[in-house]
Amino acid sequence: MPEQSPVELLHAEYELLHRRRPSALTPDQRRSLAFFDAELASLRTGKSPANVPRDVAGWVRNLFALESFVRSEGRLPRENRRLPGGAISTEERQRAHSVRAQRRAFAAGCLCTYQARRLLCIPEFSFHPLKDKWQANCAAYAQFTATHGDAPKLRSADPSERTLAGWAAKTRLAYRVDKLSPSRVETLTGLDFWTWGTRDLRE
Repeated sequence: MPEQSPVELLHAEYELLHRRRPSALTPDQRRSLAFFDAELASLRTGKSPANVPRDVAGWVRNLFALESFVRSEGRLPRENRRLPGGAISTEERQRAHSVRAQRRAFAAGCLCTYQARRLLCIPEFSFHPLKDKWQANCAAYAQFTATHGDAPKLRSADPSERTLAGWAAKTRLAYRVDKLSPSRVETLTGLDFWTWGTRDLRE
């Protein structure tokens, strides 16, 4: 039997939630079921039923559009102002705007549980992309030192090692100018083969 996808697992969980008495549901669960029902109805009919609230229907449409983009391009939409004009299509800009709006809504506590979990089913989607990337680099650094018994080198012939060494150099620079949080300093200090150098470049 094929393994179920994250979306299928989430849908199965909310199918079970549907069987509970409405009076036994929390406000968040009732709100979540509204989005779940609207998504299933749209999948069955190809359009949002007339009785679905406008905000719910709009969110489901944006969800499907984002998933379609990711399937087609194999990545999340970009929003890089350093790229030359025309490098990012109007559609991609719209999808990137949608992603940014969902992250803001999540930070403000405006998404119900189903919305948040459903978005996380999209490959590479994250509500905290910079934090996740930093943690991934930190884990990669720890894995590299455990495997090689040394820190990554900027002059390595291996591009991935050079990238990791570059991340470490930028992180040390952030530390030297007091732009690295105490929790990150503590995490990095505990890594093997990690050194800080001089904190104040004027010393």
